[in-house]
Amino acid sequence: MVNLTTEELAQLKSEGFLLMKDKEQFALRIVFPVGIATAEDLKNVAILAEKYGKGFGAVTVRLNFEIVGIPYENIAPMKEEMKKMGLLYGGTAKGVRPVVSCKGTVCKFGLIDTQAIGKELHEKFYEMRLPHKFKINVTGCPNNCAKAQLNDLGFMGAPKGTLRVFIGGRFGRQAIMGEEICKIDSSKACEAATICTDFFKAHGKAKQRFGNMLEEMKDTKEYADFIASLKALAVV
Repeated sequence: MVNLTTEELAQLKSEGFLLMKDKEQFALRIVFPVGIATAEDLKNVAILAEKYGKGFGAVTVRLNFEIVGIPYENIAPMKEEMKKMGLLYGGTAKGVRPVVSCKGTVCKFGLIDTQAIGKELHEKFYEMRLPHKFKINVTGCPNNCAKAQLNDLGFMGAPKGTLRVFIGGRFGRQAIMGEEICKIDSSKACEAATICTDFFKAHGKAKQRFGNMLEEMKDTKEYADFIASLKALAVV
């Protein structure tokens, strides 16, 4: 078993290095904003996997890549090489996780440019510190490949460049379906996300998901004001 304290393991986890089941090796999350990687990025990931890990990995459900089988002593030099390669890693700290978008930008069913919206959200909100994890997904149409209602904040493409806004969803041991609040112009996605993250910062508790906080505050004036501020963005 790797000889590290709980605090040291927690720090590594916050950087994207997760201790594996064998308690000896680590898996690392490489972050591709909204799941997009260049050919050079993919070549570099292959180099890293062979040089520092077991030579393979897997795509995560949030469209990033996880390299497995990394010995502890390889972590420091791996970080240095990733810095030179310009690769992001992490996405496992308390706060905004890697933004997910479906392929609506190029899909025949896509009603919005999901990747452009997702990139804008990534650039402004990724790794913003919050009371707990916060997941943002962008899906291009009602086929809902990116599962908008199962994320803390979900956007679904609608006709004429608009977005349906869902808040408070989550999946896992305790699933909550996100509530649809309003429809906004796609240019307002970051404004809606700012309203949500500001409200979470102001009222969320440690280890409390956004949806649970919303449910707890449902009968308060603060909650009513929060919903009103989102609806103020709605298209007429």
